[in-house]
Amino acid sequence: MVGIVNFTIILLVTYGIGKYTICLWTNIRHAKRTGLPYLVGPFYPIGYGWVFLAETLGPVLRRVPKIKNWGWLWLIDRQVSWSLPRVAEGKYGDTYLVVTPFIIYLKTSNAELGTQITTRKTDFLKPVERYKIVDLFGKSILTQEGQEWKRHRKIVGPSFSEKSNRLVFEESVRQAEGMMNLWAEKKGNTSGRMTVGNTAEDSATLSLHVICAAGFGVPTLWPNEGEEKLGGRGIPGFSDKTLSGRHELSFQEGLTHLLRYLIWFVIFPPWVLKKSPFKVHQSAYQAFNECMTYFGELLDIKKKQMNLGESEKGTMDLLGPMIKANYTETGPDSKAANSTQATLSREEILGNSFIFLFAGHETTANNIHFSILLLAMNISAQRRMQADIDCILGSKPTSEFSYLNDMPRLYNSMVGAVLLEELRLVPAILNIPKQANGEQTVIMDGRQITFPDKMFLHLNVVGTNRNPRYWPDSPNDFMPERWLPRGIPGSDSSQVLEKGEKDNVDGLETASFETSGAASLFKPIKGSYISFSEGQRACPGRRFAQVESTAVLSTVFQKHSVELDVSSWASDEEVERMGREERRVLYEKAIERADKVMRRSEQMITLQMLPGDEVPVRFVERGTERFWGCY
Repeated sequence: MVGIVNFTIILLVTYGIGKYTICLWTNIRHAKRTGLPYLVGPFYPIGYGWVFLAETLGPVLRRVPKIKNWGWLWLIDRQVSWSLPRVAEGKYGDTYLVVTPFIIYLKTSNAELGTQITTRKTDFLKPVERYKIVDLFGKSILTQEGQEWKRHRKIVGPSFSEKSNRLVFEESVRQAEGMMNLWAEKKGNTSGRMTVGNTAEDSATLSLHVICAAGFGVPTLWPNEGEEKLGGRGIPGFSDKTLSGRHELSFQEGLTHLLRYLIWFVIFPPWVLKKSPFKVHQSAYQAFNECMTYFGELLDIKKKQMNLGESEKGTMDLLGPMIKANYTETGPDSKAANSTQATLSREEILGNSFIFLFAGHETTANNIHFSILLLAMNISAQRRMQADIDCILGSKPTSEFSYLNDMPRLYNSMVGAVLLEELRLVPAILNIPKQANGEQTVIMDGRQITFPDKMFLHLNVVGTNRNPRYWPDSPNDFMPERWLPRGIPGSDSSQVLEKGEKDNVDGLETASFETSGAASLFKPIKGSYISFSEGQRACPGRRFAQVESTAVLSTVFQKHSVELDVSSWASDEEVERMGREERRVLYEKAIERADKVMRRSEQMITLQMLPGDEVPVRFVERGTERFWGCY
């Protein structure tokens, strides 16, 4: 009996080795046909199981002397594009392969190839199965392909309009003022001097407030604000922290907690977290359940408002088009619901709502937060940005800021340049995944290359955005002036496009601040700047994010400057007694620390600083800066 068992085991092992050897040999043959450089390895971390294996084995094996220089060991690090930017490209080229028995993996920083991959929408598909983590509440535009994606896009796309941009601009200005007021009221701060330990948290709160108010008609309050601030626009149970029904968390608390614990839903389904004895799992499920209930309640409120003929004049109304697509006064079984027009189920409406709330605040918050830090680390750039803000806004109050008149000039000035440069260096995600749908032929550098079916591809966002082939002037340095137009920054030579003009790249309505006049920002080579991706699957909320970030930075830096906090090395009194050179040496220490902390950032869902890491800064009234004379 024992002999039979042993024989069976040996047979299975032999079969497995033989099978995977044949698969590896076949994949190597396909790789050689491409003519691209390739490495061979046992697996590549595509899929949660392989990612876990790579995260577990990789750090250990990279310490073993005899194999630590094996290139494959370093390429399976999911953060390698960020932690070692352009190192692999320097060794293997802008486009290379990793061949395993299971897949052929391609990574590219080539703009020409990347453009073909993103624009040939039926040849290179989005591997939607990798996005199931965000299908918690239902399928959404992010996790669909083909006709299903078109159905979602047809319904939700019109919400991202020029009218919406104006609403986002106005709400972002209000929220930026609210954030500054909160900082001023913290212990030890004044309106003229505000020390902030972690701008990431408040930037995330600000962005969440903007998408809730402008996108869903749910204005929310900062902790120091009273309900009178809502001006009667609030929704009970949503806009304030009053708990209704069986809720144990407020709407804002539920969303914040869910995003904090989102990674657990990669590992376990909700029902497992519900039954888990661990408190962190129970907290994750509680946040999920609260949000599920809140989304359903909000959907019912909006549906009732529509049936009563009440319109959301002060929001871009992301829910309205989705509700209209499948819900009428007579219900989903009505004639309208059974027509051939595009529809969404209740679960799909909830799924899209979650995506808009998640993506609409997570990525924009990063843009604002890292822009503030980079400006604190680069005083000359900050000074130049403020000069443009002065030229455009002068001393007028925020109540007079105008989307139509000010946004085009602000975006096409140093303000927009800073935001674009931040995203060039610190994108929200490190790689854009695609998969070959059948055997595909592409052209790269004048050479025809054939990719096998099912080849997995990553567009390397960091590698492309820093590729010296497209960014020859110090590609790893923060140089926002590289984006400035040849004309005078802030000059009013922009042209508002005629109503009805469309952007042929991603199918969205062209925004008035995206100008083609002499004052437009620099347009990089197509495919060489992919922080928002490209093609039909480019980020639909791109303009939302650009408007919000522009409004926030303009509001904050119109009256304030930001410097790195140096209190770890010197007190205020000691700084006051220092000469110019001593202050410069001190500030360089703060810059060095800030750079190290930022470089430790990792991508879980989006690229963020590690938990517990922070770069403290000090906002001061303009004219009272302590280190500007050093640069």
